[in-house]
Amino acid sequence: MNRDQTYVIPLDYGDRKGEREFVRAILNRYDRDTLVGAVLFVNNNPYSLQSFLCLNFWKDSEDFEQWLGAHHPTKMRDFRFLFSEIGDAVFQKGFNALSFTDDSMIELQMSEEPNGIYLFPDRDLMNERFGKPNTTSTLSVFLSHSSRDKPFVDSVFSELHKNDIRAWYDRYEIHPGDSITECINEGLRKCHLGLLFFSKNFLDPRSGWPMNEANYFFSQRMREKKKNFIVVNLDLEVSEMPPLMQDYLFIDWRSPGAIQQLVDAITREQKAL
Repeated sequence: MNRDQTYVIPLDYGDRKGEREFVRAILNRYDRDTLVGAVLFVNNNPYSLQSFLCLNFWKDSEDFEQWLGAHHPTKMRDFRFLFSEIGDAVFQKGFNALSFTDDSMIELQMSEEPNGIYLFPDRDLMNERFGKPNTTSTLSVFLSHSSRDKPFVDSVFSELHKNDIRAWYDRYEIHPGDSITECINEGLRKCHLGLLFFSKNFLDPRSGWPMNEANYFFSQRMREKKKNFIVVNLDLEVSEMPPLMQDYLFIDWRSPGAIQQLVDAITREQKAL
């Protein structure tokens, strides 16, 4: 027994050029008795640019699911929205809508340039006209520290930022509800340099994370044979430091000009990348 089956599939608003072939493949694969509705919904709110392809199958929806998984595995149904809800949004939230009858409409209605459906150009055209946005520093520094030393690390983070040095600091990277482990792993993966703030608190077994982070940077240095961390000594004697770390020249925070030494050391690493 045939019955309606609806699918809501997000499209990339800023890459219509890339999405056109996906839409064309669907329209050419299924006839009008099978695919009884193919509607493009576009939200042109600049703070929430969205584009959806809503499909209504009268039969053979199982074939579509198999074809989608085999040929376009990155295209996923968006279960947050129902077809009826998006349809209502055309009137309530300013969505534009277009119903496809065949693939002859695709080039015009999904053009890279603004048109009656899409009010903003494709991402590549925007980048050509205004320049590609680039706000990423050439170096990310991971601040490894004991939570009991945060007042000190706060001041260091502020100084680094004033010197145009991007730093990964858990205070600003981990938010309520986040997985602490996942966030720290991501920070370690994307940072090129670790700042290890060695202190009595850092070495305290109750601190947990700091020594695990230090071990990561140390083992990575042993494997890759390149400088990837700087030790900042807050309050330890050399003999109190871990034996394998005693070989590395550290910055003594009790010495005059320590912050400038730190900035200069990071800047040298930045230039060496």
